[in-house]
Amino acid sequence: MSLPPLLLLGGTDPVGRFVIERAAPQRTVIVIGRSKPRREGVEWHRADLGHGAIELPRVAARHAIATLPVWLLAPHLPALARLGVERLVAFSSTSVEAKRDSRDPATQAIVTALVEGEAAVAAAAARAGIGLTILRPTLIYGTGEDANVGRAARFIERFGFFPVAWQAEGKRQPVHAEDLALAALAALDRPQAIGRTYALPGGETLSYRAMIERIFAALGRPPRLIRVPGLAAVSDLAKRMARDQAFDIGPAARDLGYAPRRFLSGGRRDLGL
Repeated sequence: MSLPPLLLLGGTDPVGRFVIERAAPQRTVIVIGRSKPRREGVEWHRADLGHGAIELPRVAARHAIATLPVWLLAPHLPALARLGVERLVAFSSTSVEAKRDSRDPATQAIVTALVEGEAAVAAAAARAGIGLTILRPTLIYGTGEDANVGRAARFIERFGFFPVAWQAEGKRQPVHAEDLALAALAALDRPQAIGRTYALPGGETLSYRAMIERIFAALGRPPRLIRVPGLAAVSDLAKRMARDQAFDIGPAARDLGYAPRRFLSGGRRDLGL
């Protein structure tokens, strides 16, 4: 029996591209977003989903995955219901928990948007009769486009060292974008995931320092972490180097069969370099 068509909102970010790569061989993938996917054979409808409710293309799909920011999603749920969508997987972030005490205004604004976005999507899904699952990844890597692992790799490639504050021992669980795509596809077919929110950490828990040292190793360079006095006073990221940002993989492993890979198991390729 063939799998039902999959509606993908977004689709050109790293997670969306892996969703397409993993799903397209087995089912029709219909992408709605601003940019055309790179993969051939995918049905694409151009639409800007960032400006409130719009008229979505008339396509039929029972399953949907949204990789666009969760705070943009709620206005589109009535239209998804009209298209026949019964199950929706949306992406948020563990920043909801990890960064909620940040004093940086920009960071706090993101946390607020995530919290309010999750609540709005949950309420809209309930009204529309759509079974919703929310996934909260930790640090995403895998294509070099992220603002954490990928940015650190580019800095190391250019300068040969990496600046840190204090001992940089806060725990991290970087997660590959492909593992997130697999979790989203699995969630669509798991009734026990309806109405649930899952943290999606990576397959290893590392200190921030060890994470950076692993990046050096993947680049074939000796680790050079240089402590910069006063860095934490001017950088919210530097302050977080000492804070634990680790989450329980158990619920996602139990309900979704989630089994993410070890950090940078693909070596330099996982850094997009």
